[in-house]
Amino acid sequence: MKKLSLLTGILVLFFMTSCRDIVNAVLDVLPPFDVPFSTNVDVPFASVSTTTYTRTPEIPMNIDLNAKIKENNPNFSINNLKSVKLNTLSLDYISSQLGNKLDVIKNARIYVKSPNQADRLIATAYNNTNPNTITFTLEDTEILEYFRTNQNSLIIEIQASRITADQIKMNMNAGFKIKVQL
Repeated sequence: MKKLSLLTGILVLFFMTSCRDIVNAVLDVLPPFDVPFSTNVDVPFASVSTTTYTRTPEIPMNIDLNAKIKENNPNFSINNLKSVKLNTLSLDYISSQLGNKLDVIKNARIYVKSPNQADRLIATAYNNTNPNTITFTLEDTEILEYFRTNQNSLIIEIQASRITADQIKMNMNAGFKIKVQL
């Protein structure tokens, strides 16, 4: 009798887990979609050390996910937001005042910021030697709470490969994977 009740319990647990997966699949009526962000950034670059990081001013994104969600399906809103993750990020060289290129940046870290949230590390690049593009390794981090408001921004921390000062203009390309459910 104990074996029968144990077996029944296992079957019920299996059935409930399977039902949850089916319900979640049905609730994904709106498939995940990308929200791109691109901007040109002038980064004041002054490095007196190659061992410490210098934080740049905030780069406002001000992404209104409520509007982006409604563009994909007017029946959904920010209240249906279930997941936001960074899925692409790169910096591309445009110009500089003194001729430095992106290989002057040895290491870089990118943080996301929004009101009432601690800055969160979302991407890193180490040992950069490319003068034209920095491609980042992305943290598999849920950043949903940073996008419940449209007051969001990015912060770059830079470690120099050599001591220098310059103003570097870059194009930042980022993409966020958005998941919405009923």
